[in-house]
Amino acid sequence: MSRAHYDTLIVGAGSAGAVLAARLSEDPARSVCLVEAGPDYERLDQLPSRVRGFDFTDRPYAGPRLTSHEWTYTARATDRSLEMPVPRGRVIGGSSSINGVVFLRALRSALDAWAAAGNVEWSFEQCLPYYRKLEADSDFADEWHGSAGPIPVCRSAREDWQPPSVAFFEACASMGYDYCPDMNRPDARGVGPIPANYRDGVRHSSAVAYLIPSRGRPNLTVLGNTLVTRVRFAGGRACGVQIIDARQQGDELAADEIILSGGSIGSPHLLLLSGIGPAPQLKEFGIAPLVDLPGVGQHVRDHPFVATLWDTFEPGTTDRRTGLPWQVQLRTTAQPSSSQTDDIWLTMIMSTPGRGFMIPSSLMYARSTGQLRLVSADPRTPPLLDFNYLSDPSDLERLRSLARLALEIGQHAAFDRVREGLRSPATDDLVSVASLDDWIMRTISTGHHISCTCRMGRPSDRLAVVDQRGQVYGVDNLRVIDASSMPDCPSANLNATVMMMAEKLAGIIYNV
Repeated sequence: MSRAHYDTLIVGAGSAGAVLAARLSEDPARSVCLVEAGPDYERLDQLPSRVRGFDFTDRPYAGPRLTSHEWTYTARATDRSLEMPVPRGRVIGGSSSINGVVFLRALRSALDAWAAAGNVEWSFEQCLPYYRKLEADSDFADEWHGSAGPIPVCRSAREDWQPPSVAFFEACASMGYDYCPDMNRPDARGVGPIPANYRDGVRHSSAVAYLIPSRGRPNLTVLGNTLVTRVRFAGGRACGVQIIDARQQGDELAADEIILSGGSIGSPHLLLLSGIGPAPQLKEFGIAPLVDLPGVGQHVRDHPFVATLWDTFEPGTTDRRTGLPWQVQLRTTAQPSSSQTDDIWLTMIMSTPGRGFMIPSSLMYARSTGQLRLVSADPRTPPLLDFNYLSDPSDLERLRSLARLALEIGQHAAFDRVREGLRSPATDDLVSVASLDDWIMRTISTGHHISCTCRMGRPSDRLAVVDQRGQVYGVDNLRVIDASSMPDCPSANLNATVMMMAEKLAGIIYNV
């Protein structure tokens, strides 16, 4: 068996892993190995078209199309939706290579809540420099934005808004919502354009922006089509990993430190397979517990959404500048709400393939939590994922409010010139509160923002898995740095914040 040895070994080349590999390999004295279960591409022109760009006809909001570059996970959403597709990226760039290229930051209130919960290094003030470091915002030059980072960020210009987007904006404005030209300001509210990391037909994933430009470094090794099956330990410290390589042969890699960046499904799954997690669950599958950490796989968080679907007189269109089917969104507070900071929700207008548009509404602070657990000790068997949506009754109440507002917006007179009729929910779904709730329970879907399955927190927090620098409790030389280590799901799409977390921890821990 091979005994290749590295200073740092990173598992997963996604939104966090590719950033970490690029930053840590800036130090020529540090040998870095990045291991990715999916295919590796060394140059931009080698990327498949759906990874390099964005295929509008392939992306209805039911979720990204399953391809050979995606993990084909499924999950339980509710008792009336038992098998929901949960695609995640299995390719360099991870889910940043298949997502909707929405590049929203977390709000100030979300990050300050992380700090207030005991993660004092994660306040908005301390995170802002790293948001700025990673971006090159072409629309705003001020104290909130960066101009020289590897990720280009742009928004649809108002003169380029398509008719449904114009109607959406006019409807929201007439209902009293303020215009918000910059949704990445720290306290953004109102209706305005969506920031995107998509320029000149290229998706600027972590692979495109960070990893590919770093590929010439002799101290950086990237292993594609290589599945990590277990972390190895010696004397209470991580010392290597077991892998199945591209030839489907077993092997081992050794490292002084291991960072798990496999995402909110992959990272907790690997911890469980390695003997770190709830001891009773591990014993059930014949895995000897190394560290009894009850929080591994618990506290699954997401942004559940429902989408109203409308027919139009004309075929759906995309933005002239970006080619994306979404241009404008509304961010406000859900009703009923007890707070202006913890019940944020977001709805947007998007064209659909053919003649139609959607108004999907996302609950940014769902109170229900789910779980991830093993179903087999075989690393090639996906874990069980149960989102447990709407188990907290207040979530259903607030999501019903969102659906009604989306219907109100879509039925506004501003849409008369584009709207032909409502397709979903059907008439029968609107006859009563019970029928509308049934529609929500049947059609609720993942926002693809899974998080918190290895959440950071104080040592006294029974469900905390890592400290605020990603170090796994109970073992040495093992970190988790990705969306799974978030203490709570922030108030926006996760991609920008995961990249920020990687930039921040690379700077703090390794001084690069």
